[in-house]
Amino acid sequence: MKVSCFKWVQLLFIVIQRFFDLGRCEIWEHWWGYDGISGPSRWGMNPEWTICKNGKHQSPIDIKPETLLFDHHLKYVQIDLTHVNGQLVSTGNDVTFWVSEENHHHINISSGPLSYLYRLSHIKLHYGYDKDNGSEHTVANRHFSGEIHFIAYNVELYKNYEEASISPKGLVILSVFLSVNDEVEMNRAFSTFENKLIEIEIGNWSTGAGGKRKMTDIHYFSIEDLLPKTEHYMTYSGSLTQPGCQETATWIIFNKPIHIPSMQLKNLLKRSHPEWMHANRRPIMPLNHRTVRTNINFKGRRKSRLCDMEVNMFYQVNALLKD
Repeated sequence: MKVSCFKWVQLLFIVIQRFFDLGRCEIWEHWWGYDGISGPSRWGMNPEWTICKNGKHQSPIDIKPETLLFDHHLKYVQIDLTHVNGQLVSTGNDVTFWVSEENHHHINISSGPLSYLYRLSHIKLHYGYDKDNGSEHTVANRHFSGEIHFIAYNVELYKNYEEASISPKGLVILSVFLSVNDEVEMNRAFSTFENKLIEIEIGNWSTGAGGKRKMTDIHYFSIEDLLPKTEHYMTYSGSLTQPGCQETATWIIFNKPIHIPSMQLKNLLKRSHPEWMHANRRPIMPLNHRTVRTNINFKGRRKSRLCDMEVNMFYQVNALLKD
């Protein structure tokens, strides 16, 4: 009888273990957040996310203007501006616009610091209840009102975003800062997001895995109103800023923000996460000897810069090696 009970206990343990193994990814996916016991300092508890804790090339970072290195080889970033269809998803941690793979035309990103062609996969919005504390990256320790991430994957080497996100040179992330300015007109792209979030709020949405993801379709969407009018940027090698924090991303951070009225930012928070008393941003991560390059030539603007923006030097064959 004791042997029989022991076998039943063993069988029950195996069933429970397999249940958790099957659901582990989904459980972790819905567990993580930005505050409390599921906040960024705990993400590395998941064995598959240990790089969130131990990685040396993590994002976001603080950009220190005095240490930027001018690289005259950096070209302007090429972005194919076309209208696309997709889904706006409210996950509980952010608002994400996923671009449909079935679009006839794709938003491709190339040139700049990139050697490959990248295709836009999705757009993530980062913001918070404090209009001066919503961005993930900082400049001279200063946060902006928010930050938009355009996350694209390498279509020359990989089949899809999932494969690219865990592979070398897999991703490029364009970053645009948000700045509140009540003297500007409503941003059309943000108005679209707000209207679609209202649809989700009143129940016109479909539910994803676990019931946490709420989504609605967006048709013929243009990202042009989400991009600043500038060709200048900073770039460095980093990671995704959400679990699993893979260090496969080339970051391109534009030098100018886009401006939206404070009401649009308030409405975005109200429609997506009215209960938030924090921002959906990861804390600043150590630079760890990485170089942040820029195509901004500061020559003549400041003489006290740590990195000279133009080096007057050349190489020649040593006289001893000449015939």
